[in-house]
This record gives sequence, C-alpha cells and structure tokens, in this order.
Amino acid sequence: MAIWNRKTPLPPDAKGVVGTLSFARRERDIASLREAEIALVELPEMDARQAQALIDRRVRAVLNAAPSSSGRIPNTGPQLLARAGILLVDVTSDGVWSSLKSGERLRIEDGKVFRDEVLVASGTELDESRTASDLVAAQDGLSTRLDSLAANATDHIHREQAMLLTGAKVPHLRTKLRGRPVVVVSRAHDDVADLRGLKRYIGDNDPVLIGAGPGADVLLKAGYTPTIVVGALDNISDQAIRASGEVVVTTSSGTVDMPERLERHGKEVVTFVSTGSDDDLAILLADTNEAAVIVHVGSPATLSAFLERPPSEVARMFVARLRAGAKIVDAKSVHHFTSQRIALWPVLLVLVAGVAAVGAAIAITPVGQDWFDSLGDQLADLGTWIKGLFS
Repeated sequence: MAIWNRKTPLPPDAKGVVGTLSFARRERDIASLREAEIALVELPEMDARQAQALIDRRVRAVLNAAPSSSGRIPNTGPQLLARAGILLVDVTSDGVWSSLKSGERLRIEDGKVFRDEVLVASGTELDESRTASDLVAAQDGLSTRLDSLAANATDHIHREQAMLLTGAKVPHLRTKLRGRPVVVVSRAHDDVADLRGLKRYIGDNDPVLIGAGPGADVLLKAGYTPTIVVGALDNISDQAIRASGEVVVTTSSGTVDMPERLERHGKEVVTFVSTGSDDDLAILLADTNEAAVIVHVGSPATLSAFLERPPSEVARMFVARLRAGAKIVDAKSVHHFTSQRIALWPVLLVLVAGVAAVGAAIAITPVGQDWFDSLGDQLADLGTWIKGLFS
C-alpha cells in the first residue's frame, strides 16, 4: 500500500474524495472555507441555510461531528448537500476535533477517513438516497407528533377551561405584576446563556424575576434574587425558598407535602392547583396577574426541542404560550434587540442641528442681533490680543 502525506501527491488510482481539511466548528467559520477543501463542522440538525453556505464555498466534502439529522424534524440541509454533489459524512469517532488537524491532507471513502492511508475516523455517509428517505421518515414522524400535540392540547383545554378562560384557581400574588415586565427562568435549553444575555435588560427595566422550580437556583447562581418561586415543592431548593420573596407551590392534588419547609423560612403556603410543568404554570401565573410582558429564559429554541417532551407535557406547554399570546417573548430575542448599540454620530448630528436651529432663531430677533454683535466684538478683541502675544 502506498504511503502519502500532505506534501506527496496521491497516486492516480486513489479512490474516494481527497482534500485539505479545514475546521469550521462555529457556523460563522464557514465563510472562511475555500474551494475544494474538506470541512469539519459541528452542525446538529443541519438546515437549508447552513447547507447552502457550505455549497456556496464550493467545498469538496463535509465531515459533521454532530448528527446532520436526528429524524425528529424534517431538515433539508443534508439533502441539499447530496444534490449539490458534496460528500457528507456524520463522523461517529470520539475526539475527532483533537485527532484531526486543520491543514492536513485526508482521503474519505465509504464513510472512512484516512490520513497517510491510516484510518483516523469513521462515520456514516449520507448520500442522496439516504437523505431522501430520512427526510420522508422525519416528515411522517413530525406529522404524528403534531397530531398528538393537537389531541392532547384539546383535552387539556377541556379539562382546564375555567383556568384558561377566567384564571380560576390561579392564585393572586402579594407581589404586584400588573403592568410590569416579568422574567421567567427555567432550567433547560441554554438557560445560563439566555440569562447572561439579559443582563442589560434586567438592569434597565427592573423586572419581576420568577424562578420556575430549579430555575430559581439558576437565578441565584447568576447573582440574582428571585422575587417569586413557582413549582412543585420537590423541585425547589431550601436556598431558593429562603432567598425568594414569595413561594407558590404547584400541586395537582391540592395538598402540600412537608409544608414545614416553607414555615421554617417564614414563607406563607400559597398553592396553585393544576397539572403542568413548573415553567408553564409560572407563565400562566404571570399572565393571569397581568404582567405587561413575559420574557422566558430556557424556552425550547427549535421545533424538535419543543416536541422532545412527553406529548401531554408538550400540549400544556403549547396551551400556556397560546394563552399568554403576544406577551411572551423568548430571551434570545430580547438579547438581540437590547444588545444593538446606537451609533454616536447620529446623536451628535441631531445635537448640532438643534444648536444651529436655536442659534438661527435667536439671530433674527433684536436681542439676538445685539448678542451676536457683542460676540463679534469680543472675538475681534481676542484676535487682537493673541496677535499681540506674538508681536
């Protein structure tokens, strides 16, 4: 078997796809890829936009260190690459980022990656036939899950109709939420990053901070004090109970086990009798108590993440957000808008224009003309004095 490296050309009968490896671990790194390179990426559930970016760079092959398609959602990225004639391999080897080096020469054949004809990684090759069948299966699976969501949501609405329509059984809080912004924090889906992105929003707007179950500990770890904690008592830590201003215990039976945990910290036993997850009931609580806007930290970022939970839980989540309507906003969206800084030059331009307008208005008045005549005389005297210094 012939031995080759990045400095030695491959033998003419070499099979598979050959090229120079380039790392593009973050999506924005795709723009730095060059034509005919082999790209090593990490794009789970590769979508059409990501695939098109790779196609535009004219790469020869793509090694994906994450599943290009899990089958949960019908993402079309893998099929677009296959149709463009770009080899796609989902690499299953552990430590691929450390075992491969950017700039080295590789050969890929039948899902196997060779360096100097030594097998260094392997995975699953996703050709056009396979990507097409995976897409059909994902579409069928998504349709089934959406049908289940609709059925469970309808059942939940029937059972909790009074609560959803009139707010029955939703406790009224000591903390006033009416007209105020609220941030509900759940422990899930990029919760820490979401909360970090809200630092400016929280500082500028002083929202009511609601920890949904373990989300209260996320707030505490970030240096915030939860105003309200909502959730099943088993999901709330003693630290969260002690630090919070108000605790609302969710229960499906109406009874609270171990109420002494609350009494020990001087907290009143307030119950919210309903089925549902901590974050969904926290959203319903904020909405019923007339919060102006509800920013959710830790909400599912994609449809697949939304549908990962059990069907009945997904249905309650959907209904809670449906009831909150336009009030509920994802934390990532809030971060996007609050992180946009206003350029300084438009402000200065408006300021200068305003000063000029005021000056022009004053100049046409008799008093203004006297001022400007006096200012002209003073400037002439100043000029004479400066000339005298150098004469």
